[in-house]
Amino acid sequence: MPSQRAGRRATSHGAATPPGGRAPGAHSTGAHAIPRRGGRRFTLWSAALGVLAIAAAGIGLVALPHGGDDGETSVIAGDLSNGLAEALRQATPLPSASASATASATPSAAPTTPASATPAPPTAAPTGSTQQRPGGGGGGGAAPPPGGGGGRIPGGLSGVVVGTMTHVNAWEQFRGSKVNVVHGYAARDNWQNMTNPWMGSAFAGFSGQLVISQPFWPTGGGDFNSCANGSYSEQWKQFGRYLVNIGRPSTIVRLAWEFNGDWFPWSVSNTNPDTWKRCFQQVVSAIRSTDPQVRIDWTMNRHSGQPYEVYPGDSYVDIVGVDVYDMWPQSVDEAGWASQCNSSAGLCDVIRFAKQHGKQFSVSEWGVVGKSDTGAGRAGQAGGDNPFFIKKMYDTFKANAGDLAYETYFNSAEANNVHSSLLNPNENPNAASTYASLW
Repeated sequence: MPSQRAGRRATSHGAATPPGGRAPGAHSTGAHAIPRRGGRRFTLWSAALGVLAIAAAGIGLVALPHGGDDGETSVIAGDLSNGLAEALRQATPLPSASASATASATPSAAPTTPASATPAPPTAAPTGSTQQRPGGGGGGGAAPPPGGGGGRIPGGLSGVVVGTMTHVNAWEQFRGSKVNVVHGYAARDNWQNMTNPWMGSAFAGFSGQLVISQPFWPTGGGDFNSCANGSYSEQWKQFGRYLVNIGRPSTIVRLAWEFNGDWFPWSVSNTNPDTWKRCFQQVVSAIRSTDPQVRIDWTMNRHSGQPYEVYPGDSYVDIVGVDVYDMWPQSVDEAGWASQCNSSAGLCDVIRFAKQHGKQFSVSEWGVVGKSDTGAGRAGQAGGDNPFFIKKMYDTFKANAGDLAYETYFNSAEANNVHSSLLNPNENPNAASTYASLW
């Protein structure tokens, strides 16, 4: 099946370069493997760290290590670093997925199993109440900090992908409500930076929820069979101890995100479903052995292949996540929204799947997609400065507030990427105005 990323992948999330230049885990600004037409891959240029730091600071973004086969760095806020943004560079449209004839922005309260889903049988009883934190084999912990904004946050936790507290503060001022969750990507160049990620010190004074995206192993330093056999368990136990030692045992770990795409080393396309699931389970078990309160987020890509066949099982997942961008197809009206939201791995479909398994859902990367300087835009498949998309995302978050774990906007102005930026710079004034008025 042709790649569904269709040229979308920026690596910036609205962050600024931390003191000392490169953030110890910065998203790489456009330097990771991105699929071409026909499934072939190529590696985009990787900017020098100094250039990244200057560019990121200039537009209010942050350089953080991010997706890619060679451990490049990405610009967070200016660098989509992890998933959908990466595919924005590609101009291959998504195969159309049939949407429900009665599709709506609000998933049905009585979810039905996606036709393509073949999840592993549950190994733990669902938590039941949607107000509870999803159960996941030792996932408990203190309740997340209360949301701010006088009730204007659309349920659950709400924030942005960033690299410094300076940009957290700027985002709060922009939208007029509290940011109570921040999302960053661990550096992937070696085990030391993965097991002691930069976010711990960068957000030491942040009182909200921390989300850390982690691969299965460092770039060029692992393989699926070794992972599935538990060869990296000691390193992951160390990561769990790190979270406890910095006082953040209930951190959300977004493990092997966008696994259903084909641009990351940890993509399921690089192995078989059973081996992929065993690898995921080994990593989760190791982290929980030293940090039983950690929350595991199983995050798929909305614009890629079928994810449900590699669901690791209810005992290994606390949150079911999806990355959503306004492209392939763009949502400029109700029909377009219903099509993308209810298609397999669309937001509404993922919410149904999460509810069926007694889990909360997350949207850790989402944003509008520019019509210029993006692959989707060149193909006529980007929504551009689209306040309708912003409003529909808000409505869906609000309608499912009891099940939403968190959402973090991907604020990126990186060249040849998604161009989702709403702040520093404001590339999408209509979308930015709508976002600020709703949040």
